[in-house]
Amino acid sequence: MMKPIDRVKAMTEGKEVDRPGVAFWKHFPLDDRNVEKMIETTVNFQLQFESDFVKISHNGLYSIEDWGSEIKWPEKDTEVGKVTDFSIKEISDWENLKVNSPVEGALGREVKITKGIVDGFKGDVPVLATIFSPLTTAIKMSGDDTLFNHMKSNPDSVHKGLETITETTVQFVQELLDLGIDGVFFASQLATHDRMSPEEYDEFGKKYDDIIFQTVQDKTWFNIAHIHGEEPMFEKVSGYPVQALNWHDRLSNVVLSEAKNMTDKILIGGIEEKKDLDEKNETGIKEQFEDALTQVGQKNKLILGPGCVMNLTTTNERLALARSLVNKL
Repeated sequence: MMKPIDRVKAMTEGKEVDRPGVAFWKHFPLDDRNVEKMIETTVNFQLQFESDFVKISHNGLYSIEDWGSEIKWPEKDTEVGKVTDFSIKEISDWENLKVNSPVEGALGREVKITKGIVDGFKGDVPVLATIFSPLTTAIKMSGDDTLFNHMKSNPDSVHKGLETITETTVQFVQELLDLGIDGVFFASQLATHDRMSPEEYDEFGKKYDDIIFQTVQDKTWFNIAHIHGEEPMFEKVSGYPVQALNWHDRLSNVVLSEAKNMTDKILIGGIEEKKDLDEKNETGIKEQFEDALTQVGQKNKLILGPGCVMNLTTTNERLALARSLVNKL
């Protein structure tokens, strides 16, 4: 049986592997803002399910916390934080953003969490930090209507804000690189045709995404681009300098069999994260995995995983069942 890091390295090099890869990730809403608890919970989750990479599931609003949006934090482990008052309301708010320190506040907390997880798995399991695209951070701190209205009425101001967000993200990533992360799980929530046009994304999205990837170039070896949305700009994002791609293959208009003909990168998917593991029996899950492998056709080109973060209601018992089936493929 190959070690996770050896399996993933073999996949990136186009070599044969003993089985398809597998990775589960989920949020830990009651632990993810506490350094010690988050490290412990993430480590235990990995030890229990033995994913082929650890995707650090920082809370989904970490990148905007230090810019002052008001957030209602969860009180149950089936809830996530929600913005109740956006920090960006007026055009001038974009222009007044200041670069945040990567070693203080929420970013400093995530640096400490990342260090603990890297220290626990370095050399055995690839560890990836979740990095939101600058445009994703922008919409999280402004909301849909404000961002899209400002993009049309005052694009220069939005660009100024995006420059500040990008510089903050770059400094944060540089801190994580110093800790020895193996790569980034780069998440874009707007590279989807039902939210933006390709031209708009080139101007407000890809321009800044490229800067993040320039930061990790030659300093990481396993990076993943996650395309959030039902109509992913797959051809655009598949050109990013990453080793693997993750998207809602079971829910979007791009399925695994089509994706394999559009890119030679490793594909991460096969699990419909909203209900599959909650509702399907053992036979149904097994058939889903076999179908994913059939669509891709090569074990070394598939990592079985969710199209996005796992449903918070999915129990560890269901994850354990799914995980046990992977070794039989």
